[in-house]
Amino acid sequence: MEKNNEQQELDLFSLLGKIVNSLYYTLKKIAGFLGYLLQLTFRYYYVFFLFMFAAAAYSYYATHGDRRVYKAEFRVMLNDGDLNTYSEIIKSLDRYLKNKDSERFDNILQMPPQERGKVSALFYSVVEEKDTIVMNTTIGITLGMSDPEVFPTVEKALIDYFKKNPHFDALNTVRIASLKERERILEKDIAEIDSLQKIEYFQKTNESVIKLDQNKLDQKLILKTEKQMFYVDKLELLKEKEAVSKELATQSEVVTVVSEFPPSLRPFVAMRHVIVKYALIALALFLSLALLWDNRKPIIGYLRKE
Repeated sequence: MEKNNEQQELDLFSLLGKIVNSLYYTLKKIAGFLGYLLQLTFRYYYVFFLFMFAAAAYSYYATHGDRRVYKAEFRVMLNDGDLNTYSEIIKSLDRYLKNKDSERFDNILQMPPQERGKVSALFYSVVEEKDTIVMNTTIGITLGMSDPEVFPTVEKALIDYFKKNPHFDALNTVRIASLKERERILEKDIAEIDSLQKIEYFQKTNESVIKLDQNKLDQKLILKTEKQMFYVDKLELLKEKEAVSKELATQSEVVTVVSEFPPSLRPFVAMRHVIVKYALIALALFLSLALLWDNRKPIIGYLRKE
């Protein structure tokens, strides 16, 4: 039994030794390859600096002039229409920008001539806000543009596009008519409760209970209970009417802008962020070409071998 345990321990140590040796060999190979790449860099340093200069030059080109990108956001509450319809509209507009078809984008939103071609990106996020009466869906719309001064024009053009949509406009007309009718019914119900509360037997709350016999006391308790029920009903109606009146006052349009965040005067993507990306790409290209050139003879010999 002891011999078996000793044998198992020896096998375990042997396995661990093999694993350590394999790791050491692998790390040694990786270090050797990195050293070889470093040698190539020093050997062709002039080509390396040429690639790095090209990366810096392109980074400067991509982050200056009309290619600068400024980011701005605004949040819109959807008063009519389903979220999917709005989403498809925004996605369609964004596809024009991704396909470099800013002319179609500007034509759809009827952008003024002096503001055309300045929007580069458009996307959205969704937030649901639960109210006591309704569930409001709010979308956050993000714009990327080459000129921060164009933001108010683009925001207004997009909101006007939603408002002029025949489908949304028809839904909004029906919604407003329904809200006004609901407000009228609520006002009528509240007025009826006010009339009932003015009845004389609801005003006799200070009447002496001692002079009443048991039957009259029971009747009085019932009346007080009914009065409390009327009071609760009135509060609920007033609460609902307030919500309806608020919606009519603040959400009479197809959509409502609830907040906006104009673009910063600093570009969203700075050169220091872009240059790292293109420097890594340039380094990868340089090392690939250096490896091919340094091993060109074996490669050509292998390709010519029949």
